[in-house]
Amino acid sequence: MPQQREAYEETLGRLRRRLRTLYQCTNALFQAESEQALLRSICEILVAGGEIRLAWVGYCEDDAEKTVRPLALAGDGVDLERLKASWGETDIGQGPVGIAARTGRACWVDDIRTDARMAPWRAAALARGYASCIAIPLIASDATRGAVDLRGTLNLYAAECGAFDESAIEHYTGLATSVAYAVMALRGHLAEDLASGVTALRARTERKRAEEALQQAREELAHVTRVTTMGELAASIAHEINQPLAAIGADANACLHWLAADRPDLDSVREALIAIVKDGLRAGEVITRIRTLLSRSSVALGPCDLTGVIRDVLPLVGPEIGRHGISLEVSLAPNLPQVRGDRIQLQQVLLNLLMNAAEAMREVPPVRRRMVVRATADHRDDGPWAIVAVEDAGVGFGEAEAPRLFEAFYTTKPGGLGMGLSISRSIIDNHRGRLWATANSDHGATFQFALPGMP
Repeated sequence: MPQQREAYEETLGRLRRRLRTLYQCTNALFQAESEQALLRSICEILVAGGEIRLAWVGYCEDDAEKTVRPLALAGDGVDLERLKASWGETDIGQGPVGIAARTGRACWVDDIRTDARMAPWRAAALARGYASCIAIPLIASDATRGAVDLRGTLNLYAAECGAFDESAIEHYTGLATSVAYAVMALRGHLAEDLASGVTALRARTERKRAEEALQQAREELAHVTRVTTMGELAASIAHEINQPLAAIGADANACLHWLAADRPDLDSVREALIAIVKDGLRAGEVITRIRTLLSRSSVALGPCDLTGVIRDVLPLVGPEIGRHGISLEVSLAPNLPQVRGDRIQLQQVLLNLLMNAAEAMREVPPVRRRMVVRATADHRDDGPWAIVAVEDAGVGFGEAEAPRLFEAFYTTKPGGLGMGLSISRSIIDNHRGRLWATANSDHGATFQFALPGMP
């Protein structure tokens, strides 16, 4: 168990670092004023995250040597002039940089010490403490935004062997896609300053693509936060699944015992089999809810039943609430209007509020550990609204903390990332709603979000 706990903490820490990196890169995409400044900022953010020792971006030249020209760099032990790479068929074109540039696919090396592709750079890389690396082409393409190819690569080096696993490759490939669209938007913006007509139209199109890429980055932030939260709930989820599995085992053994008798008690066998089916469905429902919540949320919004959202999330946090001796009261109005939204994202908001409420009551006296989840309807001048509230009797917050509750990376929890409330507010804002917090008159706090109902 200690080893499993240590592995879990390491994985959770890695997710938090990548989430912070992705958030900072997203801000850099908004704030960059020039192409080189953008690429330099991305490299600096990646190195500052702690997992990457060296990050650089190079563009392919059409010279005789087919050089990959370094444009931006951050990290220890090397400078732009000393970076030598090619996208041709020569020896220095057989490394990850050259392969990624030629094929348009990410190429990585798990162990620089033994991989033949790193022979030209092995001694220098090992001397600087690099153990693994990856090159990702700066290419983006999908049906809605079109294709972008900067003819370049984002190149990363880490101090650990095998640092670029499946999740890391997916993470950095998504980042490279956003960078590609952002660079094209910057180029289009500069062109618009020099010309008009067709150039301006193209610039606006590229900016729209960049905005869509940035929205995709925000959705990735929300997805990683869901994964992190589910990791924190791993023990509770395991308990929720183990209960029906244990019951299935007990009922199956009972069936075998009855069937072994000279005159089997078929009524008892039938009841046990019915219980096995019921418990199997219960375990399957838990797994389905988890898989749905961990999936990437679709962009399209549609009719959404908030009552169903609440009923899907409560079983996931039930064991966690029970483990801390918290009494839960649920009050759902029967006339709650449907809202237009993304079910998975709204589940994430509610899950975050429930987890925060449980955390706030861990250190208070047991008699005070009470949580209330309410869903009510409100009729305003602009139509019906649905309001969901999570009330706790925990430690609450003071006047000085109130303005910062929804700031990114602000947290009062030990080891907390401080992204949950910030992302939750962003989700609710995108749903044309409002998320706010109030301090209770006696103990604790109440977090509420309101969403406009569908006409």
